[in-house]
Amino acid sequence: MEVRVPAGANTKEIEMGKIGLSLAAAACLACALPSFAHHAVSAEFDASKVVTLKGTVSRVDWVNPHIFIYVDVKDDSGKITTWRLQSAPPMFFKGSGLTKDKLLEGGETTVTAYPAKDGTDGFGFLLRLTYPDGHFYNLGGGTAPPPAPRAGSAAPANPAPANPAAPAAPAK
Repeated sequence: MEVRVPAGANTKEIEMGKIGLSLAAAACLACALPSFAHHAVSAEFDASKVVTLKGTVSRVDWVNPHIFIYVDVKDDSGKITTWRLQSAPPMFFKGSGLTKDKLLEGGETTVTAYPAKDGTDGFGFLLRLTYPDGHFYNLGGGTAPPPAPRAGSAAPANPAPANPAAPAAPAK
C-alpha cells in the first residue's frame, strides 16, 4: 500500500499526525471498554436464592453504575450486621420520584435480595424494599419477584406500578 505524503509535509508533521491518530484510537478504546465490562446480575449474585431481611436503611450511595443501599439488620442476639445491597443504576429511577432522601426517610424496612454467589456475608443484590405501611420500591431493575396474591384472589395484593421504582399504594 502506498502512502501519499502531502507536498511540503516534513517528517515531524507526519510523526505528529501518527501520534494524534494513535491517541484518538486509544481514547475511543478507553471509552468503549466499560460497556464490555458490565456484567449480569447472575454473574455475581445467586438468583436461585432470595434472602429476606428486616432492618433500617442507614446509608445510600446514589452513584453510577449502581446504587448501593446499606441496611442495618439486628439478629436475635441483638448483634447488628450492615448489609451492602447493590441495586440498579440511578438512571433507572429517573422520573419515578425515588431519591436518596426518600430511601433514608423510611425507618424500618423489609428487603428481599439475592445473596452474593461467593458467600460474602452481608452483600447482595436488592430486589424489593417494603415499608411497614405497605408501600414498596422494586429496585432490582425488573428482577424483583411479583407480590404474592391475596388469599382467595388471583390478583396481586399490591400490584406493581407502571414504573417499577414508583411507590405503590398500601394494600387495604
